[in-house]
Amino acid sequence: MNRTRVGAVELRDLTNARELDGLVVLHLVSERSPVRDLALLSDLEDIGAVGPDTMILLAPGEARGGWVISAALRYAWERRACAVIIPEQPFTTSVIELAKRLEVSLFSTRRDMTRLALDVAIQIGAARAESAVRVRSVVERLAAAGDPAQAVALLSAELDGARVWIESAGVRTFSAPSGQGLEQVPTGGLPMTLVRAPLSPRDGEHETVLTEVPAATAGFAEALLAGSAPSLRALMLELRLAATHASLPAVAITALTGSAPVSGFDEPALGGSVSDASGLFEDAFLAVCLLSDEPDRLGALVHQLWHLAFPDSPLARFDGGWIGFLPAADPQRVREGLDRVRHGLVRTAGLPLAGGASQVHRSPGTARHAVREAWLAARLADPASDAPRANAFVDFDRIPSRLVGRLVPLDLAGQLIEVLYPRLMADPAAEQIMDAVLAFLSERGSVSAAAARLGAHRNTVQTRLQKAEALGIPLSDPAEILPAHLLLAAVRRDRPGR
Repeated sequence: MNRTRVGAVELRDLTNARELDGLVVLHLVSERSPVRDLALLSDLEDIGAVGPDTMILLAPGEARGGWVISAALRYAWERRACAVIIPEQPFTTSVIELAKRLEVSLFSTRRDMTRLALDVAIQIGAARAESAVRVRSVVERLAAAGDPAQAVALLSAELDGARVWIESAGVRTFSAPSGQGLEQVPTGGLPMTLVRAPLSPRDGEHETVLTEVPAATAGFAEALLAGSAPSLRALMLELRLAATHASLPAVAITALTGSAPVSGFDEPALGGSVSDASGLFEDAFLAVCLLSDEPDRLGALVHQLWHLAFPDSPLARFDGGWIGFLPAADPQRVREGLDRVRHGLVRTAGLPLAGGASQVHRSPGTARHAVREAWLAARLADPASDAPRANAFVDFDRIPSRLVGRLVPLDLAGQLIEVLYPRLMADPAAEQIMDAVLAFLSERGSVSAAAARLGAHRNTVQTRLQKAEALGIPLSDPAEILPAHLLLAAVRRDRPGR
C-alpha cells in the first residue's frame, strides 16, 4: 500500500481541478466532504489500515469485478473513507446503489492510477497552500477591524455566514451574525462541528473564539480561528483599555468604596473629589454596584457585558466589585437599563454576581450618596438564593425589610456571637437551637408553625426554645429580640440551603 498523509481539504477541490480531468462521477455524497488522506491500494486487505476521510485509489490488478468493488465500498464505509476511485470497467448498477446506501463517493477513471495518485497529492498540496493564503489574508484584514464585533463579523463572512462568537468565562459576548440563534443558521442538512480556539495560551484565561461549521470545513475553520486568535486578543485588550480610560472620571467615586471585600463591613467612603467626574452627572443619574467573590476571574466578562449594554457609560473596578453610573432623566430608559443589568449581567449563565442600584439623583454633590446606596443594596442581594434569582439584584428604594439582616457580615457575626452568647456556642446542639429560635421568630412566635417549618415535633421545638433562653437568648425581652434575630440569621446564613 502506498499511503500519503495530507491535510484536510474538500472533495470539490479535487473533482473541479483541471489537472484531475478524466474522473467520472458514479456517486457523489457531497462536494464538501473532507479529504485528509490519500491511499493507493494494491491489496484490498490494506483498506483496514486507512483512516477516516481517506480517498482510496484501487490499483487495476486489485479492482476487478463488481464483487471486489462492493467489498471495497463496505470496507471504506467501515473505515469512514470519503471516496473510492476504481479503474473504468463494466459492472452492474447494484454497485452504484451500494455506494449510495453506504454514503461513500465512487469515481472511475481511465487514467493510470499511479500517475493519478501523484496528481491528486499535488492538488491537495495546492489546496492546502490556498487555504493558508486565505487565512493570512483574513488576519491582515482583521488589523483594520475597529472592535471585536467587527472582527467576528469578518470571520463569519469568511466562513459562509456561519455563526462565530467569543466566550468569556463560559458566557457568549460578541457574536455574528447578530440577532440570530445558532439553530437558525442554515446548515444544508450537513453534519456540524464545533470549532474553538483560545484567545490566550496562559492558564487561567477564560476567553475563546468559537464557530459551528459543516464538518467538511472544520479543518479550514480551525486554521482560521487559530490564526485570528492573536488579533482578536489584541482587540479585546484595546476594548478593555478604552473602558478603563473611560472609567477614570469615576475612579474618584469608586475610591469611595474603599478596599472592603464583599463580606466586609466598611461602608463606601469618599476618597477624593468628584469634580473630575462632573461630566457624568449633567442630568439625573443613578449608581449601579456589582459585587462578586471572584472579581479577578469575572473581570473581563463583566466589563464586556457592561460595554455591550452601556457603551457610553463607564464601569470602574474596586476591590470586590464594580461601580457604574447610568443616566436617569427618562424613567423608561431607567427601567430598561436596570433590566439589562438584572438579566444581562446578574442573571447571565448564573454568574456569581450580586447587584444593587441607588435611587435617582440629580446633583453631582450627591454622587457619594448614590455610590453608598448602590453598594448597600448590592450587599443585601443574595445571588445564591434558592428563589429564581429574585434576590440577586436589589433596588435601594425597594429594599425588602427581610433582607436587612444581610447587612451583618458573616465574619463579624461569628465574632460577636462568640462574645455575646458563649454558652450557646459551647452547646453541642447550638445549630439546632439557633434554627429553632429563627423559625420561632420568623413565624411570629408560633411554636406550631415553627415546628412545621423545621419538620420537627412541636415539643422538640418548645424544648429547644426553653434551652435557648437558659443559654442567654433573650426571647422574652422585646428590646433584645431584633438584634438577636439579626445576629443569629447572619451566623446561619452561610448554611447550605438557606
